[in-house]
Amino acid sequence: MSLSKGTTRTNRHRVNSGIRQSVRILGRLAVFVLMAASGLPAIAQERYADQRDVINREYAIKATFLYHFSTYIQWPDEMLPAKSDPFVIGVYRDNPFGSALEKIAETKTVDGRPIVIRRAATPDEAKLCEIMFVPDSVSLEQQNAVIRALQSLPVLVVGESDGFVARGGDVQFFLQGNKVRFAFNADLAKQENLKVSSKLLSLAEIIPSR
Repeated sequence: MSLSKGTTRTNRHRVNSGIRQSVRILGRLAVFVLMAASGLPAIAQERYADQRDVINREYAIKATFLYHFSTYIQWPDEMLPAKSDPFVIGVYRDNPFGSALEKIAETKTVDGRPIVIRRAATPDEAKLCEIMFVPDSVSLEQQNAVIRALQSLPVLVVGESDGFVARGGDVQFFLQGNKVRFAFNADLAKQENLKVSSKLLSLAEIIPSR
């Protein structure tokens, strides 16, 4: 049976329409695939960034506390005889703060003195600081070595490990719920070389040393 020209034209139109529709569908699928491919890494990065921010906030808060300790504690004059002498905040070996302490040092002073952030690798180097922070990543043996080396000196020894104050440290950070809190060694308030503000003591948990 022969087909008329009109029938042939109609069939050709249907075929062309089907091709165009298939192209549109494939195009949409391609766009969807590209969006999904580019979106998944973005979502993963966003989640990672949120997690990283939580971690960074803990040490940003601890860095701020270290600065406020410097403003609510009075060091003996012989430690800082000249107004130009920097106030030194030290970190023992590992630095968990990122750039948080450096950012504080860039914008803050202690009684008009510039703040210097210093990394200490030995207990002797720790003696050159006004505040020495000992992170949890440092071995217990090394933590105790720093505490012993600084015990009779006007250096505020701050840690974050369990039992840090009980082992002779001056201040210990701890987490309570979602908040960073701190405990003071009961003997710290009695020291002659470091005079702690009563306002600061009222915010701290007081723990006796062994």
